[in-house]
Amino acid sequence: MTEQLRLLSVHAHADDESITMGGLLAVSHDRGVRTVNICCTDGKLATIVAEDMPEETTRPHLAKIRQQELRDACAILGVDEVHFLGYGDSGMWGADTNQLPDAFWKADINEAVGRMVEHIRRLRPHVVVTYDGVGGYGHPDHIQAHRVTLLAVEAAHMKSLYPHAGEPWRVPKLYYTSIPVSFLRKASDFAKAAGMEPPFGVENPEDLPFVTPDEWITTTIDVRKGIRRKREAMIAHHSQIGPDWPLLAIPEAVNIEHFGEESFQLVISRVPVSLPETDLFAGLSVEEAVLV
Repeated sequence: MTEQLRLLSVHAHADDESITMGGLLAVSHDRGVRTVNICCTDGKLATIVAEDMPEETTRPHLAKIRQQELRDACAILGVDEVHFLGYGDSGMWGADTNQLPDAFWKADINEAVGRMVEHIRRLRPHVVVTYDGVGGYGHPDHIQAHRVTLLAVEAAHMKSLYPHAGEPWRVPKLYYTSIPVSFLRKASDFAKAAGMEPPFGVENPEDLPFVTPDEWITTTIDVRKGIRRKREAMIAHHSQIGPDWPLLAIPEAVNIEHFGEESFQLVISRVPVSLPETDLFAGLSVEEAVLV
């Protein structure tokens, strides 16, 4: 593998990568970072929002449709590799589908971690990005993606664990995706001034389950040069994201000028850091992650 900085994003469903960090993936590609996305589930239980995709004819093929949408979106963002961890969608929290045999939520944790360790040891990422402990908004697949990724990052550098999954690799930095309260407050203020509905139909951003207190944010990335591609990648998820989605409802020029940032929480760093950061790769070089 050619030595270059490498970024691994781990998400529960197709479209999560574009919504939470599409700008980062785009600008990382521009700077020569090798980017890889792992999608943990097939997304077959998602709500179909596209008006030209009837439920009765689309549902049986939704898993394959969403896989292709993900590949299309990642191509727009310049992602080098797309992989699927191989689990079924669990559905929303508390649904009977949480207990389906193939549901990610019901996965054998040791097996799931082993699959992720194999990816990490093969890809040797310098930075891994996934969700926080509540999965952003409490979706069981997001929570499971958090658990599996966190455990795999720790296990990947231990020789005694998963010895058949490749040579050990110590991941230097792990981040959680985040949407700060201030970001959505600004979006809400813009929507109100423009006579639009507030983002996600909520007047007070603090009431949304997936926002992050601003004081928890460690890293803010300028992704203005990637906003257009982020929007195009979101549109590629046609079955899931309609034109009224908040980021798409706001004009592109306004997005670039006022909403051209993505935020993250640094959770693990094995290199010295100075917070706050403006670069997930701050303090890193291709030599930073070492075999142990």
